[in-house]
Amino acid sequence: MTQATKTTPGPRLSLGRRALDGAAVAGALYAAAKLWPFGVAKLQGTGGSLQGFRQIGTAFGVDPTAFRLFVGAQEVAVSLALGATLLAVVLPRLLPRLLPRVTQLGALGLVATMAGALATELIVRPGQQDWLVRLALELLGVGLVLSVWALRRFGLPRLPGRALPSSPAPATQHAH
Repeated sequence: MTQATKTTPGPRLSLGRRALDGAAVAGALYAAAKLWPFGVAKLQGTGGSLQGFRQIGTAFGVDPTAFRLFVGAQEVAVSLALGATLLAVVLPRLLPRLLPRVTQLGALGLVATMAGALATELIVRPGQQDWLVRLALELLGVGLVLSVWALRRFGLPRLPGRALPSSPAPATQHAH
């Protein structure tokens, strides 16, 4: 008869760390839920996105349809990456190298997206819509907090085979 091996569970997270992780997941899912419909509407060409991107395309001198599709795809990708935060926290053994990086990219992508949205709304578009500015500021704040949390929680990404730069060795003088 064989004896079953006991496995010890991994280290338990402190209550504070679990609460912080829970708040981060809630913030990420909230931001994803707010951003997703905007990205989908841009990809579908519905809502006010058509007229808005005509104004933006004219101001930037780019094809408004291509720019709208690019921004829509980027918003959907950021939303999906923010959703990965749930998996990275709840199922840490599922894709342990990929999900934390996707979480970090989602948080940083949210910051970049909202910074671009604010700049566009305040500088490029005539007659900005105050509710869009408020939403972009809100999501920018969420993105900044999530970025700090994700970088602290999962660490800085390291490239494979690359060591972090170290200080150079002191030069030695040789007598000739």
